[in-house]
Amino acid sequence: MLLLAACGSDSTLEDCNYASTYDAIQASIFEAKGCTASSCHGEAMLGGLDLRANASFDALVRQPSTIDPSIQRVFPGDHELSLLYLKLEAATEGTDLGSLGQPMPIEGEPLSADELDAMRLWMRAGAPADSIVGGTLELLGCAGTFEPDPNKINPLPAPAPDEGVQFYAGGWGLDGESEDEVCFASYYDFTDTVPPDFQVDCDEFGEGRKCFAFRRNELAQDGQSHHSIISVYTPESDPKGEDWGPWACLGGDRAGQTCDPTAADACGPRSQCTTPAVTSVACVGYRHAPQDFGLGGGLGGSSGDTVIQLGGAQESTSVDVPPPGVYSVLPLKGFVSWNSHGFNLTKKRSSIEQWVNLTFAPEAERVFIREQIFEADNIFAMSTVTPFEKREICMTWTLPRYAQLMSLSSHMHVRGELFRIWLPPNEPCVGTAGCVPPTTEADYVSRLYDDPLYTYYDPPNDYSSAADEDRTLKACAVYDNGADNPLEVKRESTKPNTPTCSFFLANCGCEARERVCLGGAQQGTSCNGDNSVCGDGGVCDACPLYGGVTTDDEMFIPLGSYFVAEPSP
Repeated sequence: MLLLAACGSDSTLEDCNYASTYDAIQASIFEAKGCTASSCHGEAMLGGLDLRANASFDALVRQPSTIDPSIQRVFPGDHELSLLYLKLEAATEGTDLGSLGQPMPIEGEPLSADELDAMRLWMRAGAPADSIVGGTLELLGCAGTFEPDPNKINPLPAPAPDEGVQFYAGGWGLDGESEDEVCFASYYDFTDTVPPDFQVDCDEFGEGRKCFAFRRNELAQDGQSHHSIISVYTPESDPKGEDWGPWACLGGDRAGQTCDPTAADACGPRSQCTTPAVTSVACVGYRHAPQDFGLGGGLGGSSGDTVIQLGGAQESTSVDVPPPGVYSVLPLKGFVSWNSHGFNLTKKRSSIEQWVNLTFAPEAERVFIREQIFEADNIFAMSTVTPFEKREICMTWTLPRYAQLMSLSSHMHVRGELFRIWLPPNEPCVGTAGCVPPTTEADYVSRLYDDPLYTYYDPPNDYSSAADEDRTLKACAVYDNGADNPLEVKRESTKPNTPTCSFFLANCGCEARERVCLGGAQQGTSCNGDNSVCGDGGVCDACPLYGGVTTDDEMFIPLGSYFVAEPSP
């Protein structure tokens, strides 16, 4: 089993000249606390685990534990799915491990709160082998501050050919201290690689079309990502036709070189043949693909039923395993729409890569089709929140009859401080006007915009009533535009250094007539761009909230999944 037995001796770091966070973890935790002793995870390799310097990384990252092979020792991107972290946390904070063995270390002093937090940050950043994760060296005892590297996740291994398929996006570039949202397409053809047992007819995508069935859906992406929305364009189309391209390698040694999207491994390792990765919100209006390629729906596009969501996440990893009998299908060949929003807080140029693994669904598991919740009709409803105001915006949506709710989550940006959802029954609202939060306790509560809560229902909630109110959910989000802290108000002068602006607004910043004073005796006074109105210590800089795509703008989107289980005739 996975242990850190006899890791009890505390020490401080005398040499902080580390090339990476993992080097510091190796020295300050595994070695300094005795974990690499010959009788522990050194020569004896207790539980089959070798924590010595030349072996520990490969023994931990993406390796199944011997206690429960379904749990990895270190799951890049998610500390809560990493057995190493859970065992360390149990010793430090007294959490319950259940059937997962004993806390670590067994005999010695637990990790300090700072050491445990450094482990958490390293795992959430993607468990990189050779980079410095922001804040970790300081937490591990190094004096001073250290320039972080961009977060790069440990790549997701592809499934075996008889178990599933992998999509890879390639890496789009992101300058230091910048933010962008891009769109691009890649082409896939699994006609000759998906075993016949997992192929199904799917006339809903066109007469005679063939699809493959899958259940488990895992996404891994670099920690620089704010969100990923991955969809599949379903109409049959010629990738070499005039609607597509130009095609070039994205990332890798051949970056920028022309490529054939239908050729296997056209661009070599860590690269993908794609259309141009250019700034685009939700792929709406993307000019290197057919006009109906964008996400559409509540975002104002015209895609209708031409695009279906494949996956996505607001964090480094996402693992979706639906209940037994629930599955999804995709055409055997088609186009992937990669809509990626990222920010790079470091000073170094980086890239954002994404991998998606789909595990095939055998016939016995193909009963109910999985449906996605992406309620974007009121995505920018907070755009009227004025400077120094806090307001809660609410909306409703109604599930189809016989819906079985599997999960709920949410999406907002930096000034969204609270997102709540109430399960049915709720009276449907028309838009957001007059839609107010219930007085009862919410069923879903998330307070972190950059790490929203994911709630799963097992068994799924059954909403089979004929009455709309019995199938209607209500979502409310609180937006604080500097009410609690005036220095956090939306400001014209500090808008992000990015080519992306508030796509659906004519102006990428707030107009002079909308601005009010920040600071000074006249704070909150309309100033029409004139600093003199604000007096000493004041500037004409505070703006209303905008809906938009940067983290400095806002969004309001309930997320989730369900399937429909109609009764047998």
